[in-house]
Amino acid sequence: MASLERGRQAATLMRRIDVILARPQRPGNIGAAARAMKNLGAGRLVLVAPCDHLAPEALQLAYGAQELLTRAAVVPTLAEAVASYRYVVGTTIRSHRGYGPAELITTARRAILARARLGRIAVVFGSEQNGLSNEEIALCHRHIRLPMAQPAPSYNLAQAVLLTLYELFTAARSPLPPPARMTAPSGELERMYAEWAELLTAIGFLNDRQGLRTMTDLRRILNRAGLDTREVRVLRGILGQAVWQTTGGEKSGLRISKTKAD
Repeated sequence: MASLERGRQAATLMRRIDVILARPQRPGNIGAAARAMKNLGAGRLVLVAPCDHLAPEALQLAYGAQELLTRAAVVPTLAEAVASYRYVVGTTIRSHRGYGPAELITTARRAILARARLGRIAVVFGSEQNGLSNEEIALCHRHIRLPMAQPAPSYNLAQAVLLTLYELFTAARSPLPPPARMTAPSGELERMYAEWAELLTAIGFLNDRQGLRTMTDLRRILNRAGLDTREVRVLRGILGQAVWQTTGGEKSGLRISKTKAD
């Protein structure tokens, strides 16, 4: 009976894990990734500025999972792809300035699954050529990597999808920590970060040399806080009032005003 319950738990959690492929360049990798998703019961496939994901090679390698390709959402930017998600996990093998080394999936997977207990989450994979850019990494709330022997090249894109989902699938059959609280959607956070940048620029705190690093640090601090929608609205209200006062009531280029939030 316990085994049956663990299987149901794993199936439910895996259905809530969507895979986002950012700028994939090879149809075969998209097809193989879709097959891995089907094998491990993952949710939806989202493609950001992809190559032809319905090419014969993709359909062939997606054997048994072609419906994931035909139903895949296709969007132009990662920001658009993740806007509705309350938790976004980025996969990377590189250290990104301001974020440091990514966490091993073997130590992060239970916490990731705890988020999936509250609703859909996204796991993002970068292009075959150079992975996720610094701008794309900034859109992710957590950064993970797969273990590998050193020195070694990075995993193939489809391999990375398979191994990541397998780690999550096996962990989903084990007892998990209590669910985390529901955090604000990524789109709300991005609007807030844009408003922080506007305010800090208006008061002369950001400049060309330190601006990017400062915003990276601020993202890390606030992402760790796990802000919910109400907390984001409070901060955006404060930011709006601060910009209003700083600019002498002039209209903000980012639609910040004395209103509390959008």
